[in-house]
Amino acid sequence: MNNDVNNFSLQDIADELEISKGTLYYHYKSKDDLILDVIEKHITELDKDYDDWLNRHKNDQITKERFLEVIFYKGVKLYNRSRMHIYIINECMRSNPNLKETYNSLWHKWQLKLKDGVSQVFTDVEDKEAFSYMLMLIIDGLTVREVLGTDENIDSRVINILKACK
Repeated sequence: MNNDVNNFSLQDIADELEISKGTLYYHYKSKDDLILDVIEKHITELDKDYDDWLNRHKNDQITKERFLEVIFYKGVKLYNRSRMHIYIINECMRSNPNLKETYNSLWHKWQLKLKDGVSQVFTDVEDKEAFSYMLMLIIDGLTVREVLGTDENIDSRVINILKACK
């Protein structure tokens, strides 16, 4: 399928999978339901990867720089998520209440999960929740830059600023 997220239909998906549209509609009543399922599966996988990574390094001294590299990589570059992320934000801004509610819930859940890692690594930061919120905003911004195709190596500069936070 060569269409981007904005230009595909459930019929396109059914055709690509060589199944009937009715079979697809049995599982997904709308394109939004399909997209929500993909996002929820992505967040679940991201959560599991993140938890596994933190658990593997529980007894290690994770540097601030390494933590931020992993977070930015998983949050922006992994799973070719950027276009879907921007699509969802766009749909939320268009007042799609179902997507908006689910997206905001998942965003908040991931931000709280991120707070756990921040608490482990950024022990000198007083407000862990605000710091994790800021990281989420940075991930959103880097995702936009990724989709726009900028070649700026801003990730390392952001990492250097954040690891210096006290």
